[in-house]
Amino acid sequence: MNPVTSRVVSPLGQRVPDGEGAPLGVIRLDPDRSYVGVGLLLQQYINENSAEAWEEIRAKIDYTFESLDLLLTPWQERAGLRQILAERLTEGRKLLFKPNLVNPLNIDFLTHGPGLGNTACTEWPFVAALMRWFHDRMGVSYYQMSLGEAATAMSAVAGLFSMNHPEGMSVTPEAVIEGRCGAFYGGWGFYFVRKYLQECPTTRSEEDPFSGYQASLEGAYTPPGRITNELRVVDLNRIDDPSKGREIPVPDGINFKSITLHKDIVGGDPSDPEDRRAYPGCVLVNVPKLKVHNMSLFTNVIKNLGIGLYPMGFAKTGGCCWEYSNPHRPIPGMKGGIPHEVWVAEMDRDTCLPVLDERGRPRVKKTGGLTATMLDIVKAVQNQDIFMIHIVDAIEATNLDHMGSDLSKKEKEGMVFAGLDPVALDLLCARYIFSNVPLQEALAVEITDGHGGRFPQAVPLPHPEDGHIVTQNGYDCPLSRDDLPAEAERRGVGQRAYQVLGWDRIDDLPIVSLEGHLGRVKEGRFEDLITPSLYFDVFKFAWDLQQTALAYFSALDQLTGSSWKRMFLEAFDEDGDGTVTYAETGKKGIGSLFLHQGGYSVSCLGSEPFGHLSGRVKSQLVTLKLADGKRNPRGLNLLEEFQLGSACMVALRMSQMEMEGEDLFVPGLRWGKGKWPSLKTAQFFLLGMSLYGQGFPFQPGLPSLYGSMVLYADLTQRQGTLLNLSGRPPLPQDIQDYVEKVRNGLESPLDFLFYVPFGYEQLGGTPLPNVAATDDPAKILTVWFDGGREIWGEI
Repeated sequence: MNPVTSRVVSPLGQRVPDGEGAPLGVIRLDPDRSYVGVGLLLQQYINENSAEAWEEIRAKIDYTFESLDLLLTPWQERAGLRQILAERLTEGRKLLFKPNLVNPLNIDFLTHGPGLGNTACTEWPFVAALMRWFHDRMGVSYYQMSLGEAATAMSAVAGLFSMNHPEGMSVTPEAVIEGRCGAFYGGWGFYFVRKYLQECPTTRSEEDPFSGYQASLEGAYTPPGRITNELRVVDLNRIDDPSKGREIPVPDGINFKSITLHKDIVGGDPSDPEDRRAYPGCVLVNVPKLKVHNMSLFTNVIKNLGIGLYPMGFAKTGGCCWEYSNPHRPIPGMKGGIPHEVWVAEMDRDTCLPVLDERGRPRVKKTGGLTATMLDIVKAVQNQDIFMIHIVDAIEATNLDHMGSDLSKKEKEGMVFAGLDPVALDLLCARYIFSNVPLQEALAVEITDGHGGRFPQAVPLPHPEDGHIVTQNGYDCPLSRDDLPAEAERRGVGQRAYQVLGWDRIDDLPIVSLEGHLGRVKEGRFEDLITPSLYFDVFKFAWDLQQTALAYFSALDQLTGSSWKRMFLEAFDEDGDGTVTYAETGKKGIGSLFLHQGGYSVSCLGSEPFGHLSGRVKSQLVTLKLADGKRNPRGLNLLEEFQLGSACMVALRMSQMEMEGEDLFVPGLRWGKGKWPSLKTAQFFLLGMSLYGQGFPFQPGLPSLYGSMVLYADLTQRQGTLLNLSGRPPLPQDIQDYVEKVRNGLESPLDFLFYVPFGYEQLGGTPLPNVAATDDPAKILTVWFDGGREIWGEI
């Protein structure tokens, strides 16, 4: 694969492909021949001991390895990677692979099929192929490699598995990463990386990729400089022993002047030869999953380091007073100790609510926001002479939700990106997923991306027409609202300019870039290489699809005389320019609120029986109550303006339905078949689906608050005998069956009462068991179990 240096015919005229800037590698492959479907094949292998399923998995990883070879071999020759690795690894450093395992519930521990985390994690077959490439092509022994992660939910999932292990074994975070602990399967899947590597014909007889697996089961730790014959998994969160961490300075730090990191990453004290021999540092192979994100524009190269390296389990003053995470319990749940927004709220650690000032407003302080948090740590690591290689898993990119949920959607992109420059690589990837417009069309759209290019995103734009709100085609550019690439370049993390050396394995064509745009060269002509999908995160709809949201607000204001657009902009547009950037999230501390409520929920997952139900429901009830001051006795409306974006998301989905319906609040307005509802109607359905699931307003289901309450009451009051869930996950039909049996007198109701706003006490025109309507702010959106001896949702 040689770079294309001759002129190509394009909408820009006859042009030579980009030849300046950071060299980046790109390959396009067939997702279905790669790891797509591995989760179901693995389930078949585990449950049925199917040799045929495992052979198919091996063939998929082989194909991925061959594709990575086409990508990485020519790219590394230009980058001089072989020599760099040879020099660095002879110093005793490990080649440390850092995937994104934010939700390690990749292998479901009940079914052994794909778990919710399957959409959130870097794929283990991808890492298997990548490790093999470094072994086969770069001559790196598996004993010179390690894999480490500091994901938020690792400790919580370890606690969850420990409570559910059939043999009563304690499951370590390292064993969660392995995906197997004794006869118990669940977690990410590194055990199967080991199995694949062990069976590769290129693995030398003196190497055993399974050496180190037992240490994972035991949670044993050894300084990397003292490991000579093992492939270890490292919990980078755990710095419970102070000797495992080192405080390093942040050059020109904004949010932090120094950060304490695991010495497997940054190495030991350079002034202490013994410490340096035990901790020689690493060559960091950053392997992010290309995904949308609920706080930043997206999560990729910088984000996987910029949040993913902060340790959850470091307490400068001892105990559980975690420096970077919350809650301050043995199992923290989120990295709420680091700024994720510009205006960070002071939080009450007991209630997980913002502390209010004398005017009743959240007490906030100004920081450098999420951008500074991420760049501080990347700069600090770079300053320790840590060589980094970035290889992006975009074979299936993640859309709609990055955390792993029923909302998450995998998009078959079939792309892998590689580079040494994190800024250039992030910019290329952002331009790829957030611009679904060909080059010729992009040139005609008067929208720039703020980074020297034209990368518009085709989006739906609602507008008023004949008394309705209908969809028309329009454009947006979320990248133009993100300050990270420019700020990263300003701070010297990397550069934004790039050139592409790539190959399309499907069509056997070279891949190049023209003014940053990806394309193949076929018979001397540039052919666009763009995503067919519309990427956005449902959690921050009004930030990602901002032109859609503002157009919707404007259409409503014009038709009904409301002032939704002004309300949204007054809450979030700090500089009054009519645009809300990703750094503008208001002064109510909503990011802090979500991190602390979410942290409590995740902590419960790993520390309380049935915490996967209780923690999540309690946190969701609180956030729903904070969207309307009438739903809580303190009159707090901290999320009132933020939930407008969530209502926009519901309105979009309603406009895309193939049926039409009458609006509930605006006479004559209809929704569906391209028509949008009123915002109040969208808000009504938004709350209803939170309470009862996607079957609202006809029937309850899962996931939902009501469904989780039924499950919890059954498990705690009848030991799960009512729904008979032993050995299987619950289904929406289980909740529907319960409701029908109680309605028909075939079953006595469980002992709980859920207080909902008026209008939500019935589904399908029939009252629901265990539900009562109220307008009492103290009771609304609370649930009372066991005659009121256990109450959730109180503020």
